[in-house]
Amino acid sequence: MSELEDGKKFSEVVKTAKSLGYTEPDPRDDLGGMDVARKALILARLLGQRISMEDINVESLYPSELGPDVMSTKDFLESGVAQLDKSMEERVKAASLKGNVLRYFCEIGSAGCQVGIRELPKNSALGRLRGSDNVVEIYSRCYESSPLVIQGAGAGNDTTAAGVLADIFDLQDLFQKTA
Repeated sequence: MSELEDGKKFSEVVKTAKSLGYTEPDPRDDLGGMDVARKALILARLLGQRISMEDINVESLYPSELGPDVMSTKDFLESGVAQLDKSMEERVKAASLKGNVLRYFCEIGSAGCQVGIRELPKNSALGRLRGSDNVVEIYSRCYESSPLVIQGAGAGNDTTAAGVLADIFDLQDLFQKTA
């Protein structure tokens, strides 16, 4: 999202992210919010919430007429995603006029779970986010007014490989303890 502030077209940003391996094989999994929603579901359950995927409010960045049931990934990348350029440009400009930026956002709280685009102050931790990094802000009784912030690489081959390797080591530890 941060590259849109630099004047790049939404379709260019999506295609570049896909070519760098930052998106799912079909970028609509990311643009539709389902990749983030699946992760949010896991986190919410780890936090003790008894929710299902249907309980998560997800904002898709593309309309159903550009969905996988209507067009192939190839067609979406060649022509479909460009149909989103104008509306995204307008949203970026509207946010900028208020001193804000757009970020893809997930919130897990007592009121439920939401995934989608949100306007945020430019100087906030999420507003300063650039490229493929991710930020997690943790609010609690101890971190009520100033959240605990965790930031790091959120996409790419190295990041994914490191995550898979960590999962393999966790499984190895689990099997050694039960053997």
